[in-house]
Amino acid sequence: MALAGLSKAEKDEHCVCFAALALHDGGAEINADSIKAMVEATGNEVEAYWPMIAAKFFTSGDNCKNLIVKPGGSGGGGGGG
Repeated sequence: MALAGLSKAEKDEHCVCFAALALHDGGAEINADSIKAMVEATGNEVEAYWPMIAAKFFTSGDNCKNLIVKPGGSGGGGGGG
């Protein structure tokens, strides 16, 4: 996925999500510091609040696992007849 065409906020969100998923895949602890380190290791920069938001989301319940194994939700289906 090319991040170049995204807004700064969209790019930041994608970067922290990819970082959290990579940490999860590697069995590493997901927290704001590890997400920030992963983002920086890939040569990216995000606003300071993004790693904290991502860490809170991905460590709540099964959010990380669910993001990987469940199909994404999309708009509502057609009304029917």
